[in-house]
Amino acid sequence: SSCISFSHGWVSRPTQHIRVSSTLAAGNSGGIKTIDLGEGKLEANHEEEGQKMADSIVRWLDSEWIPQEVHVRMAESAKEIYVQCRESGKNDVMDIMMEISTTLDANWQEYDKDAFVNAWEVGNYCADYLTKTSGNEGCECSSELF
Repeated sequence: SSCISFSHGWVSRPTQHIRVSSTLAAGNSGGIKTIDLGEGKLEANHEEEGQKMADSIVRWLDSEWIPQEVHVRMAESAKEIYVQCRESGKNDVMDIMMEISTTLDANWQEYDKDAFVNAWEVGNYCADYLTKTSGNEGCECSSELF
């Protein structure tokens, strides 16, 4: 007997988030892989690891655009969200990325005037950062880390 499985993901649009599902034939994982940051894959001191990520975000945005104070504020918010997630037991990269993206998006009025990127671009960079720094292989479309 063959088994049908479902995969789920998120499609982001500026004002809404739509959950999408696809049916997969038995034996086809669809390439979906969760990345667990537990088991010592990253710095055990979440504050220190969060600061490294924040510094990387600032370097990325400053090199991509121009140095701006808003980059520091966005990075600090991402760091705080990362630390909260890890301290509450969230270890999945996508869970952390969604938390960073949705929280930044909900507070975007703080950054919108000066930012050249959006909350989801910052969240995706964080996911790429966490994936690569935890020793996992990303995809070819992953951001270059700074």
